[in-house]
Amino acid sequence: MNEKEAKKRIKELKGYYAHLTSYVAVNFFILVINLMLVPNFYFFVFPLLGWGIGLAIHTFQVFGTNREWEARKIEELTGLKETKDEVQRLAERTDALVTILASVDWEKIDPDLLHTRDNLEGAKAKVTALRNGEAGADPEEVSREIEKLEAFVTSSKFAYYEKAARD
Repeated sequence: MNEKEAKKRIKELKGYYAHLTSYVAVNFFILVINLMLVPNFYFFVFPLLGWGIGLAIHTFQVFGTNREWEARKIEELTGLKETKDEVQRLAERTDALVTILASVDWEKIDPDLLHTRDNLEGAKAKVTALRNGEAGADPEEVSREIEKLEAFVTSSKFAYYEKAARD
């Protein structure tokens, strides 16, 4: 739940508790008046039940709806689910590249290739930003960067560097 959603939820809860408090206070007041003025007829039951139906509906709206279902439906309708799935795939690909590239001592082989490691760290930071829903991180751009890094890792040039690192 982000800050905006939390504030909305707090506003809903405050409204509900204010409604509940006024329901109890007003109906208690009506009960006392009823018992003092007309003890033979219990008219306090009518507003108690009428207002109680409204309070029950309000209770269901605040506590009874399945918010997880709503969130899943929103993700489905807006396409956010596919975006989250893509971010997860990018994260897995980035982690695999980190593992592969961590085995190479770049400075020993070719100091000019240090930018490849820096690019990978930058891509990993962007994937983290995508996971956190931060603005400015474009999934397509990150995917292209990771594809370039994967192409390098699977190239014969990388195999040569990896072999040189082991020797």
